[in-house]
Amino acid sequence: MHRATLGCVRSTMSTRLPFSLLIGALLWPTDLLWSQSSTHLVVGTVRRPNGRPVAAATVELFESEERAATDSLGVFRLRTAWTGPAMLVARAVGDPPVTLEVQLPIDSAITMVLPRGVPRLMAFTVQPAGEFRLSSASTSSAMKPLDVVQTPGAAANVARALQIAPGVSNVDEGTGLFVRGGDVTETRVLVDDVVMLSPARFDNPTGHVGATLNPFLLSNATLSAGAFGAAYGNALSGVVRLETAGRPTRSTGSLSASIGNASADGAFAITPRFGARVLANVSNLGPLVAAFGEAQPYDPPPRGGDAALTLEYATSTHSRLRLFNVRQRQEFGVGAADVTGQSRYAATTSEQLTVLSWRDTSRLWRPSVSLGRSRHERDESLAALLLGTTLASDHAVATLQRAPGSRVGVTLGLEHERFTARYRGMSRDIGASADTFFDVRTPTERTGAHAELAWRMTPWMQLTTGLRADRSDFTKRTTVDPRVALATQRGAWGVVASVGAYHQIPEPILVRASMAAPMRVVQGTVALERGDANASRVRIEAYARRWRALAQFTPDFNVVADGEGTAHGVDTELRWQWREGSRTRLVWSVLDAQRTDPRTGVLALSPSSITHSVFWLTERAFGRLSINSALRYATGRPFTDIVGRTSTGDGFAPAYGAPNAERLPGYWRSDVSVSWLHAPRSGPTAVFWASLSNVFDRRNIMRYTWSTDYTVRTPVRSPFNRSVYAGATLLLP
Repeated sequence: MHRATLGCVRSTMSTRLPFSLLIGALLWPTDLLWSQSSTHLVVGTVRRPNGRPVAAATVELFESEERAATDSLGVFRLRTAWTGPAMLVARAVGDPPVTLEVQLPIDSAITMVLPRGVPRLMAFTVQPAGEFRLSSASTSSAMKPLDVVQTPGAAANVARALQIAPGVSNVDEGTGLFVRGGDVTETRVLVDDVVMLSPARFDNPTGHVGATLNPFLLSNATLSAGAFGAAYGNALSGVVRLETAGRPTRSTGSLSASIGNASADGAFAITPRFGARVLANVSNLGPLVAAFGEAQPYDPPPRGGDAALTLEYATSTHSRLRLFNVRQRQEFGVGAADVTGQSRYAATTSEQLTVLSWRDTSRLWRPSVSLGRSRHERDESLAALLLGTTLASDHAVATLQRAPGSRVGVTLGLEHERFTARYRGMSRDIGASADTFFDVRTPTERTGAHAELAWRMTPWMQLTTGLRADRSDFTKRTTVDPRVALATQRGAWGVVASVGAYHQIPEPILVRASMAAPMRVVQGTVALERGDANASRVRIEAYARRWRALAQFTPDFNVVADGEGTAHGVDTELRWQWREGSRTRLVWSVLDAQRTDPRTGVLALSPSSITHSVFWLTERAFGRLSINSALRYATGRPFTDIVGRTSTGDGFAPAYGAPNAERLPGYWRSDVSVSWLHAPRSGPTAVFWASLSNVFDRRNIMRYTWSTDYTVRTPVRSPFNRSVYAGATLLLP
């Protein structure tokens, strides 16, 4: 089938606008309305060898991936349009799967016998410590692509959607993830277990920028806020796990166009076992700036594009081989970039990620292997600095996990990463007689191993212990990180606690020869949650963490080591549903974080110490009309004020006050999105949508600039002014 899209846009946003993603997002539910004519029903039962029925078993049609669950009598009813030879697969937690080959359609009932495997245990629904999955309901499922694009104000950006998770601070209008008082570089992004290099290296004038992907390239996303298990290393504050979308079950395609953006994507079910996904997108905010003005002086306005390809082959019923490749490129320039607001900042970035992964879940011991290469190139220019950065990571990960269901679960893993960094450019010091040129190459290798044991001590209590070891030839040290978590669940109540140590290798640009020491943090957490079957849940999690051996930049790009820090806080998440199709979500994070100030060496508030971060999301459905709204509030970010000046031969130098002793005004923002589905009995299906961002046109202050003599302070407002999007999408058969 083909999709044709018509849309009109009015916007003054200063960042890349993924209009095609918004269009595709609102189209997503219409795919479910695909014609169900010529379907037939497959009816059967799932039983034990002794004849007892198996309730809550899953029966899947392998060729189409359509599924049905058995009721209390073990009966399933699966509706499908598939005809011809087919394979049914029956599975239950703790039991090996059973397959049955049939010829569809079939008019007789089917019986599938599921032999008992390992002892069956009550499913644990309490989430691990520090982990927040961003599904729209209160289930434990991970965030889906539709959850990303339906988050008001996220602009279909995965990183922006993740910023609503408890424990993530709203530091600026960028996409960087500041987790529980940590720096943006302390959160790692993994795609199919392979690291994706993030462009969040410096606090650039438009806000921190984190690694992200088009949400429709993904099947889910999960954020672990600092209490992740032994399988994940070289990260201090958080880990984002992105799982790419697999082969499609049917072929679809779309074309989208709007002011400043055009995209095309397709999903091709080539055979029942082999499929492909392709996507291409081009964006240029130049037309928007020319038509509606600019919130800050851009030269040039943001522009770029990306292209992606996914290939997947099902090597067996429960194993697959997947190749994922994506290329991205962005370019922009902005004025008022330095502390005096006089210099222009410009950056051109290109990124590439390739991941080959294999998974096999057909056996009691389940192996997985991921091989990947990530490359990041960026050229930046300021008045006194020209910097070219080339980063490359070759990453291999292999794990072996015992299938869940028994009282003892075991996970073993190995990984190896080769990280290569090159920094080249020129720096200019005021008063210097000549420029300083540099070209530095810093290759390093890291090898890690982990083992994790999950022991179900009782049907309602589980103890997870893990040990991780890493060694880098850059630091020439071996780190050992023990991690322990205890979870209990009695009915709707759950309690989980954890404690662990975490290390991260400083990036080579942050390190001098005498500073090559791994950074370290120790964290403890305890969480209480309650959930029920009515899509309502509350979770309250308290934590404390302590950093050691931090490597940090000073304002003039010098590097200091042996930094320290502490953070403690409480993250609260409340979800409830008061009627069918109407639900709300409230997130409230309280944080107090301190770190060594790299300029003075004294302990002060961390730049990401946002005392209160609040996010309130509501979703209302009135038949085919859907209305989503979001309200964000955050305490102002700490900053170091300039309280005076000193005269120099070339002008004036600033005199700074106490580090991070002042705060910006509080941050407020409200967003609303509306969509209406028109699905007649005959003819094309249409989706009409509109989105209003920054409803009250709040001009949040993100930072300050000073006059050249440091006597006048000028606020730099948020680049996100009120923005209106509107359009229509047609689904053509």
